[in-house]
Formats: sequence, C-alpha cells, structure tokens
Amino acid sequence: MKPLPEEIIKKNIINRLTNNDAVNINHIFVSITDGVVHLQGHVPSYSAKIEALRDATEAARDFNVVNDLQVNFQPHQPPVSDTEIRDNIKKYFKWQKSINPMHVEVEVDKGKVVLTGHVSNESESIAAEKIVSSTKGVIDLDNRLQVNPKMISNDQHIQQTLKDAFEKSALIDENKIITEVEKGTVYISGCVANDPIRKEIEDQAMHTKGVNKVVNEITVG
Repeated sequence: MKPLPEEIIKKNIINRLTNNDAVNINHIFVSITDGVVHLQGHVPSYSAKIEALRDATEAARDFNVVNDLQVNFQPHQPPVSDTEIRDNIKKYFKWQKSINPMHVEVEVDKGKVVLTGHVSNESESIAAEKIVSSTKGVIDLDNRLQVNPKMISNDQHIQQTLKDAFEKSALIDENKIITEVEKGTVYISGCVANDPIRKEIEDQAMHTKGVNKVVNEITVG
C-alpha cells in the first residue's frame, strides 16, 4: 500500500530536522491536519525555532506551517536579562553593514523582542530578524518594522551628501575616491593607504540616508 502524501511530507520534514545540527529533533513533534503542518515541542534557542520552521516550510511547500515550538534554554545556561538582550541587539545592529538602526526601536519583555520603526527596504527588515534570532536569550520575535520607500533620497542628493562627509573626514582624501550612485546603490572606487580607511568610507556610505546597497571596489596600496 502506497503511503499517503501527508505521510511522505511528514517523513521529509523529520528527515530535514534530523539532518540539521542546529535543531534538536528529540523534542520536536510533527503532525499534519487538514493540510496544515504543526510543529510542537521545544528547542534550545530561538534560532533553532526559526531553523525548524525553515526546514518544514521547504519540505512542505504546498502546506501551511504553524510553528508552535517553545524555546526552553538549557538548565546550565545563565539567564539573560531583557536589558542585556536589548543592549546586545542594538550593539549588533550598529556592527552590521546590512542595516541602518537609526529609525529602529527595540523592546524586550521576558525574552520576547518587538521591533518597531521603519527601514528603507525589505532586506534591512530581514537582516534585523536574522540578528535578533541569533541573539542569546531571545525566545520570540514580533517584527513590526515598516518598509518606507519615502526614506530613499534621489541619487544626486546621496552623492552630494557623501562628498560632504568625505570632505569633513580627517582620514579620507576625497580626491582619490570615485563615487557613483544609481537607484540608491553606491559604487565607490579608488585607492587608499590602508584597510581601516577603506572600511571608514564604506561605513559612511552604508549609513547615508537613502542608500540601499554599497559596492566597495576601493583598493589598498
């Protein structure tokens, strides 16, 4: 007797979860009811919860997936306060080039993170989710970030803003830097003395209002 389609899907999900080292399959229960996949049980971190959802969604593309997994930290792990979680997330946001945290607010209540505010494109919202999911102590995320295209300035304004910023910097010789902007993407090239200067230029560009992406082709020499 051939197995039912739902049984095949369930087996595929379990196989993917078993082969994913980031997920502990021993405490995850998979069921399918009326075309809906349910993930129940508990995992050791929020990132594991997201990994499990991703595996189930990819294995059951034609099914809705409900992720009811609970995050239960290991007993030997020291607790992380809400203040520490919030401060770490804000710190990680500042370190990442993929997100401009200027208009993002972070609230944490018993390990549950709520992101509010707005970003200039969808990729920033996704980057914020990835940062939160990998932050120690997080058990859930409610991403309320709004994508606000009105934040995007025109290319000429971006180019002038960068020119002004480079001129004010003591590290950057603006005469050795070529900057081009196309639909919010900044292309920078030229030659600088060392890598910290190269990174400083990229950071200036990445955190300029309206910039969606930076292509850094500056050489060191």
